[in-house]
Amino acid sequence: MIAALAVLLALDGIASLQGLPVLIIMLVAALLVTERVRVWLHSHGRAGLALLPFMAAAVVLMLAFTRGRDVSQGVLLVVTLGLVFDILLVALALIGEASKRGLRGAGEFLGLTAMGLALGFALSLVFLLEVGRLGDASLASP
Repeated sequence: MIAALAVLLALDGIASLQGLPVLIIMLVAALLVTERVRVWLHSHGRAGLALLPFMAAAVVLMLAFTRGRDVSQGVLLVVTLGLVFDILLVALALIGEASKRGLRGAGEFLGLTAMGLALGFALSLVFLLEVGRLGDASLASP
């Protein structure tokens, strides 16, 4: 795990990746933070909602990653495909819970989504504050 983190941080110095390794690190961090909730939901018969907090956090992270950046078409394609897939899975989770459990399922969906969005906003501060730009430090003035 630490070796993978070191490799991703080293890859962040490659300019052509445009910060994509930091996005991957933040997505893995969101997955690790939501792991306990995922296991609890899965063990209590809510498999359709198990990954919902992570998916909501991933939407915010991917949107924050592209905000105000001039990213290449390849990176933009990867992030767009990730967003589309993520939003489709969130919509399927809502449809499944609302059809099976009615208002109670929709309420649980909203609560877990809000939790994931809050986590995503907290982790996206890395992109909004430009902390994740390790390879861009320079003492030269413009």
